[in-house]
Amino acid sequence: MKCPNCGSELDPLTGVCPQCQGGENPAQATARAPASGAETEQAPKRGDPDVELWKASYSPWGMIGTWMTLGIITIIVIVVDILLMRGPLKNQVGPLWGITLGLVAIAWLVFLVIAWYRKMTIQYRLTTYRFYHRKGFVFRTVDSMEVIDIDDIAMHQNLLERLVGVGRVILRTKDPSDPFLVLQGVPNPEEAFKKIDKARRDEQIRRSIKVQ
Repeated sequence: MKCPNCGSELDPLTGVCPQCQGGENPAQATARAPASGAETEQAPKRGDPDVELWKASYSPWGMIGTWMTLGIITIIVIVVDILLMRGPLKNQVGPLWGITLGLVAIAWLVFLVIAWYRKMTIQYRLTTYRFYHRKGFVFRTVDSMEVIDIDDIAMHQNLLERLVGVGRVILRTKDPSDPFLVLQGVPNPEEAFKKIDKARRDEQIRRSIKVQ
């Protein structure tokens, strides 16, 4: 007897077509093969290797509010100086122009140095089992915690931070002396939020703890 789908001979013992298994023709089976063979994410289990899941450093865009304020102040100073130069006090404005622009330049320089310092000295790193927070240059401090000790996680972004793709990620931990760890200037905070949350949930599954 032949298969009504592909015309091949049926297995005499099982009555099933060896080519299409009695339900699909070879073309349908070939089209479906990539989907059935796709890799699936494995469930977390004890003994998983401790690998790096995410790493980032402080983004200077985390000071977007400061940059906006300095920009507005700079524009105001320039406009006021130009108006004074066209007024009756234009002969006395020369020294004032240099002083005001000098002060604005110093303010920009100070905050650029602060942003550079934070960029170079604040780093975040997540592995399968632990979260690391590094800060400092001359005196470096490395805070480490197990991801299982993260009770909850939140992400905050204001409008300006959303425009430049930075934000804050807040970790609520089991440490009674410092229950909240605020990660400032996190680039792509949504990705960081998802990876940290997944890491703590996976560890809860490994330890058979109810996922919160």
